[in-house]
Amino acid sequence: MSQTQDRINRFFQNDVVAELLRWLAFLGLAAFTAVLIAKKGIAIGAVLLALPVVVAYFLLFFRYPKLGIYTSLVISFVLPMVNRWGDYYGIPLPPLGLGVDILLVLTYVVVILKYWRRVDFSALSNDVMLLLTIWMAYIILQVANPLAYSFAAWFYSMRGIALYQLLIIGLGFWMFNSKKDFYNWLHLFLAFSALGILWAIKQKFIGVSPAEQKWLDDGEATTHVLFGKLRIFSYYFDAGTFGAAMGHVSIVSAVLFLGPYSRVRKTFYFLMALFGFYAMMLSGTRGALAVPGLGGIAFLVMSKNVRLLLAGALVMISGFVFLKYTTLLQSNYEVNRLRTALDSDDPSLNTRKRNRKRLTEYLRDKPIGGGVGTTGSWGKRFSPGTWLADFEPDGLYTRIRAETGLIGRQFYVWMWLYILFKAIWKIWKMPAGTEEHNVSMALMAGYAGILMANYGNAVMTQHPISLVTFLSISTVYTIHRWNNPTKPYRDKEW
Repeated sequence: MSQTQDRINRFFQNDVVAELLRWLAFLGLAAFTAVLIAKKGIAIGAVLLALPVVVAYFLLFFRYPKLGIYTSLVISFVLPMVNRWGDYYGIPLPPLGLGVDILLVLTYVVVILKYWRRVDFSALSNDVMLLLTIWMAYIILQVANPLAYSFAAWFYSMRGIALYQLLIIGLGFWMFNSKKDFYNWLHLFLAFSALGILWAIKQKFIGVSPAEQKWLDDGEATTHVLFGKLRIFSYYFDAGTFGAAMGHVSIVSAVLFLGPYSRVRKTFYFLMALFGFYAMMLSGTRGALAVPGLGGIAFLVMSKNVRLLLAGALVMISGFVFLKYTTLLQSNYEVNRLRTALDSDDPSLNTRKRNRKRLTEYLRDKPIGGGVGTTGSWGKRFSPGTWLADFEPDGLYTRIRAETGLIGRQFYVWMWLYILFKAIWKIWKMPAGTEEHNVSMALMAGYAGILMANYGNAVMTQHPISLVTFLSISTVYTIHRWNNPTKPYRDKEW
């Protein structure tokens, strides 16, 4: 028996036989995949081909759990582009948006499983996480709102207004609090933003792709082609999201440019600030002007530099006077579009004011609102024909008031303002001129601008603005740990 076994082993160890077996296995797998594609369609073949990559990814994910956060950030950028091309070619795609939720939750799960005897949640014990948890609890209680029509609508809607912020800021506090972590996600953010700028310039001077044209033809042209001019949206969800995102990257990069960096990095940040502002103008999104506008004011306040404050105030006043009280460059569409943002008689602004008055009357006897997911696209999908489904909330704060009532809106707004003002207080106490001081000012200037932009558009619930904003918050609140970052586990056994 041993001799037989020895012969078998020598047979399979022969180089020619081993190579032949590998080719037979490969051809067998190829034939099996071809038969499945012929019978079940190309989708099943794509799944089979992707399976080894998926397995390899999750093996790497278990070894490096932070990969889940980076992957979520990448998905948040490419999601709209993938959806457009999938729709154009008729390829059924998995719900990639839910993939972000799953990855963020899995990051917690993987860390807990990997270090189950040494898990340390002490980094999550702070006032910011407490406020986010209270807000999440209030949103969960909204399931019992008697005016809500659909649990599915609640599930899809609550992710953007409560779940993402709790998961991402929590992960930032827990395991994303070193200098290396910050520059990893910052450069990922800036790289995809630079690609977005280039794509926007391509749309402006060359035109849109076939998939983007189909997206416009399917109904989006009504809001993206005004007076024969295309509102540039790059590869983002829409022009509104793109404009706010570019305003955000512009102010963040501008403040980073003033930091203690090398000439090469300063040049890169300067170009991102300049072209980010230009891309914001191409979007034709008037509300996006609030991002660099209020962000610039917040930066000047945080800097505590009198000369810089006076110079910045002069520049901002000059820009305001140029847009509000002159007609210079009026023939330029982008400048003209921005100028309407400061027009108190603008028809769309007056429409918003009337809608908000109507909402006040509707909510007079509804202190907890009409239910999460009852407005906007989710309302039209899950509760069509209702008053809130036909109501256009426009701004995020108006949407929060419509769905969660005055109680919810007040808590939501003051929660974010508390986080902002406490961060500014922390920045005031930092030594001026340090890298940490500059980074904190840049991120909080961007965050302040996004809070203002929420008044006209629901930008903080849109990818990728949401993930970048929440990572900015966690970075500023943990920046004091850069020299001694915490871990999600204890170094010693219990």
